[in-house]
Amino acid sequence: MTQNQNPRPFIININKPAGITSYDVIRKWKPLLKKFGKVGHFGTLDPFADGVLMIGVGGAQRLNDYIHDCLPKTYLAKGRLGVETDTGGPDGEIIQKDESEYLKTVMSQFEIEFIQKKLASKYIGEYWQSPHKFSAAKFQGKPLHQWAREGVEIKKEQVRREVYELEVVKYEFPELWIRYKVSSGTYIRTLFRDCAIELGTIGMLDGLTREEVGGSNLHNAVNFEPSPEAERMEIDHVLPFGNIFLNEKRSKLFANGVKLREDQIERIEQGTLKAAYWVRGLESNRILGLAAIEEGLLITKVNFPV
Repeated sequence: MTQNQNPRPFIININKPAGITSYDVIRKWKPLLKKFGKVGHFGTLDPFADGVLMIGVGGAQRLNDYIHDCLPKTYLAKGRLGVETDTGGPDGEIIQKDESEYLKTVMSQFEIEFIQKKLASKYIGEYWQSPHKFSAAKFQGKPLHQWAREGVEIKKEQVRREVYELEVVKYEFPELWIRYKVSSGTYIRTLFRDCAIELGTIGMLDGLTREEVGGSNLHNAVNFEPSPEAERMEIDHVLPFGNIFLNEKRSKLFANGVKLREDQIERIEQGTLKAAYWVRGLESNRILGLAAIEEGLLITKVNFPV
């Protein structure tokens, strides 16, 4: 990686190991990357979870909301039926056990095909859930898990999520592996608990792997150990918005925060994602920022130094 005056913002896709926090990844990589600007991660993974954790560098971390809102995520959840913890995961205290004969004699004999059909018919599509009390969702600026550890349980309203795909991968009673492809903001520990309830018992996560965020996956992720040879991912490849092109004069106006009219745009190219457009210099093709067209005006969402 070489330094220049205003390096292009970029993203690195890292395979986070279990047993560390998401910020531990930032702490590990920051000495190598800080010369390029600020460093931040997209989407917290619990310490017990592993898998895809993207970090943004040199301004890319400002795209966090777009990564979160626009890109689906795929997880492989390993869960245990018949047990519930206060956190919904292996980091919590057991609060309930199912000792029923139904669990031991009936559910233990379920076939994968039966589980697949039952859960897919219930959960694929629109899915409403409340964040788990031990989640990173916030109330009054503080994560729910902090409130919970202080003895205060905050109950938030249910929000609409989407389950695009659900695949029962393996079942070795009482362990159940399910792969979920979901919209952003979906809490897998809550979804797995709901699946366990649908099957007739309680459940908790034993492990969790985030396999994919948009097109960033375990196959194109780099090792946790920092390396100057780590592959950079271009922000427009991670977020395939359309493109707006401005001539040199209007590029400077845009960079200075001037609102331009839609008819001052040189060219527009549509992209896969529709929430915004990359703004580029017509001659340089350099990304200047992210913007939306609202009521005939080009409204800046994110500006990068040029």
